[in-house]
Amino acid sequence: MFSKKLLAILITCLTSGITLAHADDAFTTPAPVAAPLAGASFASSGSLFSGPYAGFKVGANVSNASGAYSKPTHTTVFPGFTLGYGFDVGSLMIGAEAFADLHHGSATFKDGGFDAKIGMPIGQIMPYARMGLTLDWPAARPHWGVGVEYAVTRNLGVAAEWTGDHSNSKNTNWNNNSFTLGMHYYFR
Repeated sequence: MFSKKLLAILITCLTSGITLAHADDAFTTPAPVAAPLAGASFASSGSLFSGPYAGFKVGANVSNASGAYSKPTHTTVFPGFTLGYGFDVGSLMIGAEAFADLHHGSATFKDGGFDAKIGMPIGQIMPYARMGLTLDWPAARPHWGVGVEYAVTRNLGVAAEWTGDHSNSKNTNWNNNSFTLGMHYYFR
């Protein structure tokens, strides 16, 4: 149950003010968090992409639907929001992110969900991949993507990303591809 453990760790960290792997802080955790993290190797001088963050993005969604519900391929410009937490584990950043993509004109309308995120920080740049679930209409479905983030400052990152999802539900084949540019604010 990796996802339940990760969710428990994230909730505990976000609600108790614990910071993991920051350059200015020693790594210490209370007993409830230390047990699930036993055996993990955390970097002693955190990357610019670790810790809690919130973000805003703007993008283009290319979507279509065919079958019982039909909507030809079209593009919708949309805003979106993210909220996440990243941990440095060795040379990697591993985290979780909640997202909301408000593309009302898309074949699937508005989307929201959760993704696991893994990246490799290289100085101020971090290429990453993500995978999770979109939990909105027409049905819950796998969600995936790749991106790159650039740390403009210690607290501000700019990210370019592609995400996609596909579903066969309600006798319809649904396809979504989103291309976004966004900003993340890291709470340090």
